[in-house]
Amino acid sequence: MDRVINKRRIIISGREESFQVAFIKNRKRISILVDDTGEIQVRCPPGVPLKNVDSLLVREKSWLNNRLVDIRSKNRHRQTLGEGAALPFLGDRLTLRLGAWGRGTVFRCGDDLWITRINTENMDMNLCIRRPLERWYLRSALAYFPRRLDHWSKEMGVSFNHLRIRNQKTRWGSCSSRGNINLNWRLMWAMPQVVDYVIVHELCHRIHMNHSTAFWSSVKQFIPDWEVYREYLKTMDSPW
Repeated sequence: MDRVINKRRIIISGREESFQVAFIKNRKRISILVDDTGEIQVRCPPGVPLKNVDSLLVREKSWLNNRLVDIRSKNRHRQTLGEGAALPFLGDRLTLRLGAWGRGTVFRCGDDLWITRINTENMDMNLCIRRPLERWYLRSALAYFPRRLDHWSKEMGVSFNHLRIRNQKTRWGSCSSRGNINLNWRLMWAMPQVVDYVIVHELCHRIHMNHSTAFWSSVKQFIPDWEVYREYLKTMDSPW
């Protein structure tokens, strides 16, 4: 079996918190992940004793508490997905519409984004909506990013190898030494200028595989206001 899950509990700052321990084949070391919903998961090589996992979490209690407090503070300001929720999309603001009819499709009609075949009696409506919604954003990124990457590649006179659209929590983009570019579909929440900044940033790594003064000069040549967009990305949170 590639993955075995154990559920455990720990007391952090007087609160009982649950966490999952995932034993993953071929994994070499233990890591702790706290996702943007506040769920804690410990990923381990097979055979690691659970007492070792518990000891690790006890040692990392301070970090875990700070991380959970930060996430839950942000989540208080996030909206619950439902009829009428506002959705950012490339500088536009779409309105979420839900229909019990249809075949479970997601489509845009003007400034409305429809998700059909939604059961309003579902106990976990947020998850029921979020999954098809995120798939729609991913499909939109698959259509939009290649066009912008081709545009900027020609404009800058640089080439790239492959483009991959990623589902990452902490990185907006990356460029490997082989010219493979990764872009995060969550950039679709931002303005088009921000998407262009990230694309130019990664293409500039085809010239300078570092963040030297020369690298930032190359970025500025094509995106004069790059610092504004970089700061924007630092403060952009998930809308749900």
